[in-house]
Amino acid sequence: MEIERLKNKQLGSVFKPLYVDQYSEVKVEFSNGNIKEDTELIILEVDSTHLAFSKHRMAFHHIAQGYINETPFMLTFCVICNSGMIMNPVFNSQMLNFHIAGAYNGMLLMSDKETGSYWDHITGECISGEYKGSQLELLQSHKILTAKEVVDLYPDCLYGKEKMNFFQKLFAKFANWKANTMGKGFLPPGFKESIPLNIDNRLPKMVMGLGVWRGKESKFYPSHVIKENGNYLHDNFNGSKLFLYISPTTFSPVAIYLKEISEISFEGDRVNFSNGRYIAGGNLYSSEGKNIKVDQPNQMFLRWYGFVTTFPKCKIKTDDNE
Repeated sequence: MEIERLKNKQLGSVFKPLYVDQYSEVKVEFSNGNIKEDTELIILEVDSTHLAFSKHRMAFHHIAQGYINETPFMLTFCVICNSGMIMNPVFNSQMLNFHIAGAYNGMLLMSDKETGSYWDHITGECISGEYKGSQLELLQSHKILTAKEVVDLYPDCLYGKEKMNFFQKLFAKFANWKANTMGKGFLPPGFKESIPLNIDNRLPKMVMGLGVWRGKESKFYPSHVIKENGNYLHDNFNGSKLFLYISPTTFSPVAIYLKEISEISFEGDRVNFSNGRYIAGGNLYSSEGKNIKVDQPNQMFLRWYGFVTTFPKCKIKTDDNE
């Protein structure tokens, strides 16, 4: 790997990671008008506490890390292909402080300040440097909800406060507009050149879809395949039945393990089943409104090139396969 070619000091000097030391509450930011009903928030759960970050403003920071009740966390997000994960930034009993060091496979490349090692922002694998071959602990996948959903479902959810000036906020707005997941997207200089020339061409590289993985198995579900099936799918994955649907609020795909499904209808912010169960905010509820715990694979709503360069042997869900 030509890691030297992937470095880009300009990216690291422009995009500053968010080392979180101040928290508000989503409901407070919402009532103050700092975030709107349809503002998309990245939600994570740390030490039984829900925490939210603005997806829009993570387009500038790309990395947010800190502690909740002395439990460490790190959120990564690359706006170019809409990818990222939530990890434990502690390795070998040391808190590593991460920053952007360049572009890799058309996505952000992370480096830690302590050793200068380079890390994949999706898998958590160290790809070059002192810790090469090592792995950060993956905690959970991104969960994207609107601010209204967060206030309704998690009224005590904390909000990681950004440290951005007017021009940085303006840039984040521009980056989100250009990388809009409903459009064609864009590859800025540096990112485009870092994509391998022999990229898997089973799909156009900018196609959006839900990439899921567990263990050694991975699969990509193009958004158009889900939409053309009525905005949901029931598919075989990793030896189990996987239910995928397009969120009626964020319009992005979500996947949960469900053995059986009944007749489905979409109503407001809910996905309803004819047996009385329903999904709201990514959670499954009984007909009495009780939360039913379900398992989920690791998942990301991202562009094809980002998923296939990370998981080169992935399967693809098409109209005519299982």
